[in-house]
Amino acid sequence: MISLRLSRTEELEIFDEMDRQAHARKFVIQTGIETHREYFSDPKISYLSIENSRGEFCGYFILVHEADTDSVEFRRILIDQEHRGIGQAAIEEMENYCKENLSAKRIWLDVYEDNEIGMHIYEKMGYVRFKEEPAGNRSLFFYEKAL
Repeated sequence: MISLRLSRTEELEIFDEMDRQAHARKFVIQTGIETHREYFSDPKISYLSIENSRGEFCGYFILVHEADTDSVEFRRILIDQEHRGIGQAAIEEMENYCKENLSAKRIWLDVYEDNEIGMHIYEKMGYVRFKEEPAGNRSLFFYEKAL
């Protein structure tokens, strides 16, 4: 069982450290602690901490609420390398959170073309690709899901 809770300010340093884990570096833009602090203070941005059934911290989400479009940008999920394998359950909980707490009707995300595991999971969970854009020497694929 996975649960989500609003993140706490003191966790931002942990998130920044997680961003630099080997499995994340290829797909997570290294924004740094100052950017996390800036995002955390923005009322449109929600940080949600992921906990397992024992209440242990496993990872986090960054969500951007777009109230004018009833959409949420699913900006980031990062699972700690010690707790991998819980992503799909965490995403299901995040979708419920978006419906119940943000009144979202749609979630969208972007993913690099070489993140095959991520794309497979998103497609398996009902996300549909709707756009592609260049991102340096890679492409960025955009996915959405109606809630």
